[in-house]
Amino acid sequence: NSDNAKIDAALKANADSIAAVEEELAVRGNCRIVFGSYTGTGTNGSGSPTTLTFDQMPILVLVQDPTEDREYDRKLRMMRGIGWAVAMDGNYVWENDVTWTEKGVQWTSSHDSETQFNVSGRQYRYLALLVMDE
Repeated sequence: NSDNAKIDAALKANADSIAAVEEELAVRGNCRIVFGSYTGTGTNGSGSPTTLTFDQMPILVLVQDPTEDREYDRKLRMMRGIGWAVAMDGNYVWENDVTWTEKGVQWTSSHDSETQFNVSGRQYRYLALLVMDE
């Protein structure tokens, strides 16, 4: 009957509207979380940056030194648009210089490879938020 047709038309219009919104949301403001690891090379300083490259633009990168010493929580936090990052180790703090590329980030410490999160043979973990609206 005509009432069912009206209900069906309203439901279809609503479903079409939701689909259009979902399509727009799929390309706006979404981030993808990437988790991985890298192995340190033992170098540090402006001539030897530590570099991570992704398939999309990173906006936040966290690096954790998984050393089994629970007395220290070694971590590095880098946010796009900021040219420095603080590396923390318990009560100690070191600054790293940070350079952002379109799809990556690199950082250096003039102090040593430990404060650059790049001790030779040590495996580091990272978590990154990548922009997905491009």
